[in-house]
Amino acid sequence: MLVPRVLPAAAADVSAPALADRVRSSADVGWSGQVSTVGTLAVPDVDSFGGVADLLGESSDLRVWWRDAEHWRVDKTSSSGESDLARRGDRAATWSFESRRATTTRYSSVRLPDTSDVLPATLARRMLSGAKDADLSRLPAKRVEGHSSAGLRLVPSDARTTISRVDLWADEKTGVATRVEVYAGGRLPVLTTTAAHLDLARPSAEDAGFSFADAVDVRQSYALDDAAGANAFAPFVPPDRVAGLRRTGDLDGAVGVYGRGTTALLAIPLRRDIAREAFAQLEESPAAKRDDDGISLAVGPVSVRLEGAGRGVFLLTGTVTPDTLDRAGEDLGSVRFRPGRGESR
Repeated sequence: MLVPRVLPAAAADVSAPALADRVRSSADVGWSGQVSTVGTLAVPDVDSFGGVADLLGESSDLRVWWRDAEHWRVDKTSSSGESDLARRGDRAATWSFESRRATTTRYSSVRLPDTSDVLPATLARRMLSGAKDADLSRLPAKRVEGHSSAGLRLVPSDARTTISRVDLWADEKTGVATRVEVYAGGRLPVLTTTAAHLDLARPSAEDAGFSFADAVDVRQSYALDDAAGANAFAPFVPPDRVAGLRRTGDLDGAVGVYGRGTTALLAIPLRRDIAREAFAQLEESPAAKRDDDGISLAVGPVSVRLEGAGRGVFLLTGTVTPDTLDRAGEDLGSVRFRPGRGESR
């Protein structure tokens, strides 16, 4: 008898737009399983980027329990040990088993990418956000780690993006993505993420939650990461549009989130002392380009720019062309202070 892994994938006759809609609507579908990611980008290890360099430049093995978009847990295992990330409603927690330390904080939708963002289901939803039907086509179905999956290709038509195409496969019924490949013009993907041992039953609240033994040192943090902290406390109001991209996300915060899907960027205000450190770290890269207004760097589909804008200094990064990021930096010159906030940075 043939085992499921070698059985042919079931042919799917659902249209590309319909399949994309199912994928986009899968955030609250429960599932659990293992995820392997492979990133090939040499992103500079800048402190303000948090763990982005590891996410996009290394291979990771993850164990996932996903109840819905607001209740999930992702465990990352490596040769150095295990680190966990979990969300429960408006709270988030990170902890390391080896150090026996944990941190809890308020969850923020404005933040740097973390392990939850490279899960196939999460990444697929993000890439398909705002995608035009004309940019979508079907790929042949295939088995992904034994799970029959319908194929979909996205070729963005927006000239501002650095992503050339996204190939993904998903469970046809639920829309939960099982594999995503992101390309930046080359023959090989710059990021691949694959789910194995996929179980489409909703995991228990206990499995997806977080609780700590008495021996664990649990601390409270004011913010999830540097971007979340800047969004809450920096004194700026970013403009409504930069480089023709509309601002989305938390419109009351100080971090500018612009565009969506494959054409998106972040504009993070930095304290001047942190900006100086970031500048020095970016300058160490041979590919960095310095000009009168700042410093720029492009790594695969990821563009980075550090620029003084008006009275502030912003770190800009996203899957947009360097020219688009330059225009965004110029448009940030219209940044304003939040009401009641002075120039305290």
